[in-house]
Amino acid sequence: MKLAYLNALRALEATLRTGTFSRAAAELGVTTAAVGQQIRNLEAYLGKTLFLRTPTGVVATEDALRIKARLTTGFSVIGEVLAEMSDMGTARRVAITLPESFAENWFTSRLSEFYRLNSEVDLRLNAANRRIDLSSEGFDFALRYSPPPDDGFEAIDLFGDHVLPVCTPGFADKYGLRNRSNDLRGVRLVHLDNRTPDPEWANWNDWCRAFGYDTDDTVDVMRFSRISSGLNAAIAGQGLVLCGVIEAYDAIMAGTLEMPFGPARSVPAGYRYRLLWVRGRPLSPMQVRFRSWVQDLAEKFRRDVADLGCFV
Repeated sequence: MKLAYLNALRALEATLRTGTFSRAAAELGVTTAAVGQQIRNLEAYLGKTLFLRTPTGVVATEDALRIKARLTTGFSVIGEVLAEMSDMGTARRVAITLPESFAENWFTSRLSEFYRLNSEVDLRLNAANRRIDLSSEGFDFALRYSPPPDDGFEAIDLFGDHVLPVCTPGFADKYGLRNRSNDLRGVRLVHLDNRTPDPEWANWNDWCRAFGYDTDDTVDVMRFSRISSGLNAAIAGQGLVLCGVIEAYDAIMAGTLEMPFGPARSVPAGYRYRLLWVRGRPLSPMQVRFRSWVQDLAEKFRRDVADLGCFV
């Protein structure tokens, strides 16, 4: 049977089961004329009549009635196969939404380990600062920097954050930052606007007040609206940026950035990074493996950050 006639067979099965071209057309989402044309094309291919056309409607012939049960069974089997294949795809899928900066500066670089352990995973990342609705937008998990979640969600607490100044070693040398005890006047400071809704996230005024530094923030200032832009400015040697340990960690470990005043001069943030999913929604084995992997990754990272002298 040519594949071109599969639609005609589907029209034949629907008409035999429903009794009329019009009801078959409504079920298939096509016009009555389209069903009639498909049946006529199939009759021409087979060289036999499948329906008698009468003033009161169509009447199935014996040839058509003889294959009715097998046609219905066949399309039912095809439907079951498609459903099974769809379930197989869903079983491999892990869809995550997470903040842009967290994805760019911390999470994505660590994913190769999960891929190595689970090469069959269908992993989908949405790096966006818009707050995604897990209940309705098709994501399995959210990695969020947030307060404790609402009652409709389960969550694993991953780690907190600390805010501290970072810059390149060359910038620290240029301004003698390692030897400055209480004066940042004349040092180019990078300000990040709209950084986070966390009320305890320190800005430059907060940090300077906490550690007794003097500064004139009207002179030699850079401002960015995106977190990653500010961090990249620091990496490019353009200024001293106040950012979270989490986003700067890899650059610090690589020696690209440093903490010129040490980890002790950091301000703890209020929110925490959490892995969230909808309460009561079943998780596939792959999704359970992902959740466990993230939890193990966070435990190891907390130990690594503790070695820097910061406790998250």
